[in-house]
Amino acid sequence: MTNPPKGIYKVAVEVLRPLAKLTTRPHWKGRENIPVDKPYILIMNHVSEYDVIVVAHFVVDRGTAVRVLAKDSLFRVPVLKHILTRAKMVPVVRNSSHATDALKYAKKALAEGESIAIFPEGTLTRDPDKWPMKFKTGAARLALATGIPVIPVAHWGVDKIMDRWRNSLPLRRRDTWVTAGPPIDLSDLNQDEDDWDAVREATRRMEQTITSMIEDIRGEKAPETRWDPKLEAYPEP
Repeated sequence: MTNPPKGIYKVAVEVLRPLAKLTTRPHWKGRENIPVDKPYILIMNHVSEYDVIVVAHFVVDRGTAVRVLAKDSLFRVPVLKHILTRAKMVPVVRNSSHATDALKYAKKALAEGESIAIFPEGTLTRDPDKWPMKFKTGAARLALATGIPVIPVAHWGVDKIMDRWRNSLPLRRRDTWVTAGPPIDLSDLNQDEDDWDAVREATRRMEQTITSMIEDIRGEKAPETRWDPKLEAYPEP
């Protein structure tokens, strides 16, 4: 059974829940797809620093807890470092030789019955219209290495609470949509994180699933290809 919220994690949830209720008018769908009897890997799009609060509200009200892979700079903030560490969040040191350590810690957490949440884009989307960017391979590698089910969660509207580059909160509630889908089927792939053909295909499925779910929420079609932050453009199909 996946571990429920407890300790300082539960305290943080109870502190942040009123904030979530004050700032969101939630439209939730598919929470039955989140397992309560086993650990899972949750993947989601990343449009705002406020994403974690909105999605955590959605997940915790299902009775489960997730350990988020978060940028390491947050672990250097006084007080916040203590909270994140005690809540067993996983630091990610981007663009360094230590970046793979996050996957090692995530594997250990999953083996101990914890569930893990990952932003496969690796950072806030830079897509001009806030569609998901090109996914990194970490979530796929973790899934293939462990066999843990991958639950896709798509959300929209969070940027109206806190935009990508503007840390300000609204004076009224905003509509937010959060949808969880069924586990992404990776059973036909070689369950080996070092098989790069399998990793690329698993990554493609995750990227396509999240994008399709956001299309449903937004009621519009995404660009044909995903924004590549290295190119600062949409790659040719």
